[in-house]
Amino acid sequence: MKHTLAIVLLGAIFAAGSVSAADFGADRHGAKGVACASCHGEKNEVAYPSIEQCSKCHNPADMEKKTKDMKPSNPHTSPHYGNQLDCVNCHVQHGETVNFCDQCHTFGFKVP
Repeated sequence: MKHTLAIVLLGAIFAAGSVSAADFGADRHGAKGVACASCHGEKNEVAYPSIEQCSKCHNPADMEKKTKDMKPSNPHTSPHYGNQLDCVNCHVQHGETVNFCDQCHTFGFKVP
């Protein structure tokens, strides 16, 4: 289900052409020397990296601490997922970011 949302959103973003490639998280990763294979595997076998893949470089507990003072609540921890929501639900790397929580809530998080 959560990967289906990412696929639908990614398709809509590319169809709309609303952002430039320079705005994508994947490009920011590339600029820091992170190769595509770091997230997608040597043979591009990982279409949508899970939190386990992202956690190889980004510790969920550290992300939770970094955003602990955000209002109205911490976007990196929730009663639904704790700090284990797949990162790509918000941080779409090959398209515009998404405020996943705003499907049901009105927190208004600005997702980098």
